[in-house]
Amino acid sequence: MAKVRMSLDKGRDIFLHRTKVENLFISEYLPDAPGDYVKVFLFGLMYAQYELRPDRSELAKLLALSEAEIAEAWIYWESRGLVRIVREKDSNNEEVSHVIFLSKIDELYGKLSEAQPAEAVAEEVPAEDELPLYVSIDDMDFDEVINDKLVDRRLRELYDKYQVTTGRTVSRQEISKIEDAIKVYGIEPEIFDFAIDYCADLEKYSIDYIFKVALRWTEDGCRTVEEAKRLLDRHSRRNDCYRQVFRALGFNRLPAPIDREIMDRWFDEMNCSLAEVLDACSAAAGLREPNLKYVNKVIENRRLEKGGINTRLPKDSNQNGSAEASAAEEGSPVSRKVLADYYEFIRNEDEKEREARIVEVLRKIPQMREVFEAESSVNSKMLSLRPGADNLDARQRLRAERIAIEEKRKQLLAGNGYPSDYLTRKFRCNICKDTGYTDEGMVCSCCRERAAEAYRWHTDKEKA
Repeated sequence: MAKVRMSLDKGRDIFLHRTKVENLFISEYLPDAPGDYVKVFLFGLMYAQYELRPDRSELAKLLALSEAEIAEAWIYWESRGLVRIVREKDSNNEEVSHVIFLSKIDELYGKLSEAQPAEAVAEEVPAEDELPLYVSIDDMDFDEVINDKLVDRRLRELYDKYQVTTGRTVSRQEISKIEDAIKVYGIEPEIFDFAIDYCADLEKYSIDYIFKVALRWTEDGCRTVEEAKRLLDRHSRRNDCYRQVFRALGFNRLPAPIDREIMDRWFDEMNCSLAEVLDACSAAAGLREPNLKYVNKVIENRRLEKGGINTRLPKDSNQNGSAEASAAEEGSPVSRKVLADYYEFIRNEDEKEREARIVEVLRKIPQMREVFEAESSVNSKMLSLRPGADNLDARQRLRAERIAIEEKRKQLLAGNGYPSDYLTRKFRCNICKDTGYTDEGMVCSCCRERAAEAYRWHTDKEKA
């Protein structure tokens, strides 16, 4: 405001007079300002023009605001360049805060004397010792507020962004919601800013709606706008897959959460392509009431026919023959063919490791070659003997030779720092010898553990 000398008839109340407000304030600053802050500004201006110092509690009561909210309002107007807060000591050495009102007309367009007629200026020419209009508010704790939300530049930008987007003044509740989003829920300001634009494109302007969108992105790990855009792109592609599946089945509704869960398993866990899923949907075209569970069964069966992954979870059962057979066939995470292929794979791997150990030992213990040759000779002779009592003595003699050869092999290994069973096959299961079946022809108890390994093995092999 201009430097104006004001006088007041002591016999009249200030509420019966007028308060001058710059039109520039009304046109440029009032539309974007929070309503509570406008109330504080106008009441303060009124007291300043009549050189009165308001009581803090009385002002708070009149405006139905807390004293902290009034302090926030002054900081807001200081950030807009309409007031300046000055601290000084009074006669009792106590700190007093003065809110000095500044004229934006003088700042933007020069002194009034340059823009108004001489007679108008004469009415408002201040004395040389006159101070700018100000209101003194003692003991107001501005420092606490300065460290709070309104001096947070990022929050102010979000308040302004939301006001511009909605075309109205942001409310106290909306300010608190934005502040909580950043300070309590850890949403990055740029994520919330992007959420405002994203929701505006959807014609959604509710602060609660915007908050939920920004929070969902944050919970999905988005900390930057680029990450949020990539997430939206993935969701867009997946939603397109949902639409094509529902169109193929003739559904005229949106997917429910359970529907999305089933379809997500096809694409994420079973690694099905959209073409494979749509082909499975065509199998349900002849049904009077096609459904996703039927399509899911078709996809599972086709995967099993190819020796692929069985997505049914294992069932609890006793570690015995018939129960394990049922679990291996129905509850295993892989088909029977994949499980058999995996058993063959681990047997081959174990044999390769044994051959590597043999090569190592022969290189370090040359005498071991004679032991292997003697063992091979005894085995050949044993195989050449015909069954029957006539060859009983010969068999016993060959068994004794085999035991002696085995003892010599152990001595050579121990003498060179190797364990006695270093050259023996290492089975993962000594019951079934890594075949999956016991000597009685029952499903081995190791099948459940091997099935879990086979799942990972088959999945990695398909990705390779």
